[in-house]
Amino acid sequence: MKTLRNILVLAVLGITTTGIAQTLPPTPPAKPARPARAAAPATPVNVYEDASTRVTTNSSNRSVITQTGNKGGNISFSVSSSNDEYRLKSKFPNRCYPEVKEFLLQEMGTKNMQSSAKSMVWSLEGDDNTVYEIELQERKLDIELDKEIASPELISKFEDMGIILRTLISGGSERQEVARLEREADRAQRDAERMQREAERLEAMSVREAERLSREAERLSREAYKLSLISKRGGGIDGYVREVLQHQSTVYPSKISKGTGWKWPAMQEALLNKLMEDGFLKKGEELVFVKEDSGMYVNGDKMNPASWSSYNSLFRKNGYASIDDVSFYKKENHIAVINATFDLEDLHDNLVRNGLLKKGNEQIKVDINGNSIVVNGKKLSDAGAARWNAVLHTNLVIPAPGKTLIVGSNFMSLGYSFGKNTLGTWMSLD
Repeated sequence: MKTLRNILVLAVLGITTTGIAQTLPPTPPAKPARPARAAAPATPVNVYEDASTRVTTNSSNRSVITQTGNKGGNISFSVSSSNDEYRLKSKFPNRCYPEVKEFLLQEMGTKNMQSSAKSMVWSLEGDDNTVYEIELQERKLDIELDKEIASPELISKFEDMGIILRTLISGGSERQEVARLEREADRAQRDAERMQREAERLEAMSVREAERLSREAERLSREAYKLSLISKRGGGIDGYVREVLQHQSTVYPSKISKGTGWKWPAMQEALLNKLMEDGFLKKGEELVFVKEDSGMYVNGDKMNPASWSSYNSLFRKNGYASIDDVSFYKKENHIAVINATFDLEDLHDNLVRNGLLKKGNEQIKVDINGNSIVVNGKKLSDAGAARWNAVLHTNLVIPAPGKTLIVGSNFMSLGYSFGKNTLGTWMSLD
C-alpha cells in the first residue's frame, strides 16, 4: 500500500541522489484532503480546539469554526461543499458586519442585490432554479450556490470568497517575530538531524533507544515545519530555502523556450508586475510570496481582502485556479517555487499511464526545470518536455529550475534535493 507523506517547508532527512538511495524521513503533518461527499451515515470527525476556538472537520467536506470568549461576542462559521452545492453559514458579533458588507459589495456589486432595513440579499435566478443566494444581516451571513448549474468560474469565485470571509470573521494571526522564528526553525531542524543520526548509530546497540530518538527527531522536524511556516508568512526565509536560492541550478533562465508548454513564466511575470504596480514590491527587491487558504502574504505583509481576491483572480486567469498553497521565493536571478497541493500518488499513476514512467521498480531521476526536462542525465526535446509539463500541470505540480523528481526502488520524491536534504514531498512505494 502506498503511503503519502506531504512536506511543505521541511528538510527531509536521509535522501541522497547518488545511486538514488533513500532513508525514511520523519512523518510531517499531513495536509487534509478535499474528500467527496460520504455515502455512509457515520463519518469520522476531527476536532481541533484550544480554550477559545473549536474547529471541526469531517469526511463530508464540512468545516465548522466556533469561537467563544471573544471580546464583543461569539463566532460560528460553517462551510459545506459537495458535488451539488456550496453552503456557508456564519453568526458573528456586529463589529464584523462593516468589513463583511464592504467585501461582499466589492465582490458582488449591486446588480443582483436587494436591500432592506434588516438585510442585504444577492440572488441570481436560472431557468428553473436559483443559481445563488447571499443574505447578509447585521449578525448573520448565509450563502448558497447550486454547483450543478453554476459555471466553474463562479464556483471558484464563491470558494475563494468563503476562504476570505472565514478570515474576516474568525480573524487571522498577527505578524510573528520573523528573525527569531527563522533561528528557531533552523535550530529545530539541526536538532532533528542530530537525533536521527544518533538513532541510526544506536540502532544496532539498542532498538528501543533508537526508536525513542527517532520519535524525538520526528517531533523536532514537525516543530521546524511549524516554525518555518509562521516565519515565511512574516517574510522570513529558513536556512534550507536560503541554500536552495544560492544553488546554481535554481537560476531562472534568461530565454524561455515556447515549445515546452511551461506555464509558470507567464504566471511569474504577471505576478511580479502586479506586485510592483500595487506597491507591494520594488524592482530588484527580494521576494517572499505566500498563498494559502488563510490569506496571502508579501514580504511579511498580509493582503487585505480586496487585494487577496484580486490576486486569486490572477492565479485563475493563468491556469492555477486549483493551487491554493504555494510559496514563491525570488532572490536576484534565483527562484524557488514550493507547493503542496498535488497528490504524489496520483502523479505517479498518471506518469505511468502516459508512458513517462514504467510500472514497477524503475529507478529514475528527472530534472523538472520547466524550460527543460532531463531524464537520467539526458535532455529531452521540446516536444518531450511538453509531454512532461502537461502531466505535471494537470496534477498541480509547478515545474521550476532546480526541482527534481526521483523514483527509487521503494520511494518517490519531488522537490529540491541537494546533498542529503529534500525540500518537497516524499512517498513510499511499498
